[in-house]
Amino acid sequence: MDNNYNEKVIPVKLIIIGSVNVGKTSLLTRYATGKFQQILKSTSNASFIVKNKIVNNQNYEIKLWDTAGQERYRSLTKIFIKEAKIALLVYSIDDLNSFKDLNMWLNIVREVNNNQIILGIAANKADLYKNATVTDEEGKKYAKEIGAEWRSTSSLMDDCGIDELVDVLFNKYIQTKELKKTSSFSTQGTIVLNNKKNNDSDKSSCCIGKKDKKKLKSKTSKISNNSDRIFEKNDKYNEDEDF
Repeated sequence: MDNNYNEKVIPVKLIIIGSVNVGKTSLLTRYATGKFQQILKSTSNASFIVKNKIVNNQNYEIKLWDTAGQERYRSLTKIFIKEAKIALLVYSIDDLNSFKDLNMWLNIVREVNNNQIILGIAANKADLYKNATVTDEEGKKYAKEIGAEWRSTSSLMDDCGIDELVDVLFNKYIQTKELKKTSSFSTQGTIVLNNKKNNDSDKSSCCIGKKDKKKLKSKTSKISNNSDRIFEKNDKYNEDEDF
């Protein structure tokens, strides 16, 4: 094992959301098992599967949550959306209404997570392309408008698309996470010199320039001899420094 391996497991919550009968549960099952399993009963609550990924010697535990699409479970769905880092919106290509509902699901996700979430769209049931009422172009256009990753998926086909889509979304989350970390370090390392809003007393720090030193000397001419000696020592110290 790599000496730099971090045994701490970082949880990443991925929520799968969409209208009823778009194939969310079958898609999740296909991702978990690699096999198609026909699901006849609609999800009435929420369930999840776990996948582990190691990136840059860091172990991540991805929890993929399957949620109910029925309206009566809408308030419960909001609870499961909380703290999600990734949201996968699913519609069925043979159900135009499920595509139109994406905007509603998107609003719910953004309302709960304050827009701080990675978005993906699965155009599901690609095997029913002959009955499609939503074109790939329409799906891709909507995904671009909301800043989401789009993929054609099908739990019935060998090249189902769900593995690729989850990987793309997870990698995007990692990149965003690293970018925020880098940005945070840059902000913490910023030093502001000669802030104009500071008063004259603030300028008597060790980081003052030569012009400020002259002004400081003139302003302190009325101070006692003892104080003059203190400032002279400070000036000598400053002149030895390399700014």
